[in-house]
Amino acid sequence: MSAAAPPVPVGVTWHDAECGGYAADLPFWDGLAERCGGPVLDLGAGTGRVTLHLAGSGHEVVAVEHDPDLADALEQRAAERGYGRRVEVVRADVRAMDLGRRFPLIVAPMQLMHMFGGSHNRRRALHRVTAHLEPGGTFATAVLAEPLPPSGPTEPLPDVRDVGGWVHSSLPLEVRVEAETLSIVRLRQLVAPGGELTDDLYELDVDRLPPGVLEAEAESTALSVVGAQAIPESDEHVGSVALIMEAADA
Repeated sequence: MSAAAPPVPVGVTWHDAECGGYAADLPFWDGLAERCGGPVLDLGAGTGRVTLHLAGSGHEVVAVEHDPDLADALEQRAAERGYGRRVEVVRADVRAMDLGRRFPLIVAPMQLMHMFGGSHNRRRALHRVTAHLEPGGTFATAVLAEPLPPSGPTEPLPDVRDVGGWVHSSLPLEVRVEAETLSIVRLRQLVAPGGELTDDLYELDVDRLPPGVLEAEAESTALSVVGAQAIPESDEHVGSVALIMEAADA
């Protein structure tokens, strides 16, 4: 008889399947952490793709994640790898976080800045970033490179994870590019150990950030853009641009 439910919350496994294999940006975050020192504040840390990589390189990391299942998974994985003293997990919304301390480096990997639902909420997040940066500290965030690929069907293979005999398959079906938003449609299929299949169409809607938009919003919160670095595309992910910003000196 198959188990009544997967042994790991399905949100954790979908996150791992759809985001956990991305590694093109890891050398960039490594280089920043070496240059700026720590502890590093990792925003939207998920299950720890960047946090655990940096901790494995010897850096202290404070990871902010609002989803309780993802945060629990990250905390457990840090403990299992012996990173307990180097990783602190904070369950908070980036737009409202108040950690009572400042950091020399804050990072927002992948598409976090695209996911706040408009300029007002991005500015809220950027104000909290500024409040948590040391004078002269660095904030770096990755945004999708424009122009984006045109709307239409996608060709990548499905992202697959097998967790305790439960097979999770996430297949990108379509990308819809609108003037202000980008939507990614996926077919998520879950196969139980006994062969029972359930499926669901999942659509992720994110904001587009053409060049200049985030830069202007950041400057309105006393962050100055000091550089940018291209992160190449991979077979499964489009290219991105890492914007590097600095807080004003005291």
